[in-house]
Amino acid sequence: MFVEGWALYGEEMLLRTGLYPNNSPAQGQVLRLARYRAARIGVDVNLHTGKWNFEQAIKYFMDAGGLDREAAEGEAAGAASSPTQKISYIIGKWQIMNLLGRYKDRQGENFRLGQFHDDLIKNGSLPVSVIEWILLDDPTAVQRAMK
Repeated sequence: MFVEGWALYGEEMLLRTGLYPNNSPAQGQVLRLARYRAARIGVDVNLHTGKWNFEQAIKYFMDAGGLDREAAEGEAAGAASSPTQKISYIIGKWQIMNLLGRYKDRQGENFRLGQFHDDLIKNGSLPVSVIEWILLDDPTAVQRAMK
């Protein structure tokens, strides 16, 4: 989850920090990708709980995700063959964003986004719960996972 979340976090962080000018093709691409990735959640959950069939998943990717039929079929096939993989991007990003908020609170006026990124990635692709323990000296998430 960390690796997928880091990639998604990175794309959106560059957008939030102003790297992409407003209304630029790059900004539009990040927003388009966010749209179809959000659609992945609905497809993953509904497909694997049996609420939707494969065709409904394709249609949702087309309607909510903005994909053409061919891309929607590929995404639906990926979701069908690997349950929860599509959600891992969003969960990983959410975990990093949560850690960022806690890290920022702890650093106070000394907070620097670049330092957070350095501290985060110097630990490799460990689970975010372990990185949280390292960066914040808080083993709570690891302890919850061990139960």
